[in-house]
Amino acid sequence: MRGLLSDLPLLGLLELVHESRQTGVLSVGGELPYTVTFSQGEVVAGGVLDWLGLEALQTCPLSPQGGDFEFESRSIAGRPLQAYGPLLSEWARVSDEWARVSRTVGSPSRVFRGELPLFSEGEGRSVRAAARRSNRPLIDVAAEVAQATQAGRLEATDDYAWFALVLKPSPAHGKHPISAFLDGQRNLGEIARRSGLGVGEVRRYLLGAIRRGLRFSGSGWVMRDLVWEEQLGSQLQKPA
Repeated sequence: MRGLLSDLPLLGLLELVHESRQTGVLSVGGELPYTVTFSQGEVVAGGVLDWLGLEALQTCPLSPQGGDFEFESRSIAGRPLQAYGPLLSEWARVSDEWARVSRTVGSPSRVFRGELPLFSEGEGRSVRAAARRSNRPLIDVAAEVAQATQAGRLEATDDYAWFALVLKPSPAHGKHPISAFLDGQRNLGEIARRSGLGVGEVRRYLLGAIRRGLRFSGSGWVMRDLVWEEQLGSQLQKPA
């Protein structure tokens, strides 16, 4: 089963798979591609590339603007992440919360510094790093950071968690100017600062490379964050 989301909206598609108790993987295409895995009509997994689980799924748009879908029936076993009804309701709530929060934080990869614990040390922390350190849900930390930023207790920096990535030379990188700097030693933050390409160009390159098939450990959360950042565009520029 495949088609366009303009013909069959995602909510209707999810309901169809659930009601007919189907087992398989629903691939949602579009600006942010992601998967939802069903077993007997219940959601047992989902997310972006290798970033899987309820938290990952809840960052994905429940009503994507455009795109396509494909449902592939296959043998899958697993326990439901949550009962279908409550899962859908919570997904809708958290997805809406992300839409609001991301307008302030940009993406969970962005590094903030200021008065809040975990963000007052050194050069600060990304929202993702703070969530891991505190063992709290990512959306809760992001909402707290957004509120603190609006109150002037935190400030956004021009650093991102994905700056730490070190990519090795590969034909997959093509002839993009950044390929000359990918030596397996310098991370993307260093390249963004010293190559003259800038953060925006490195971001666009990395997102494009992932779309073309570049994979590494963590490529799922990186893609999710890069899409947020690209959607916000110039709003990510740090005020002077």
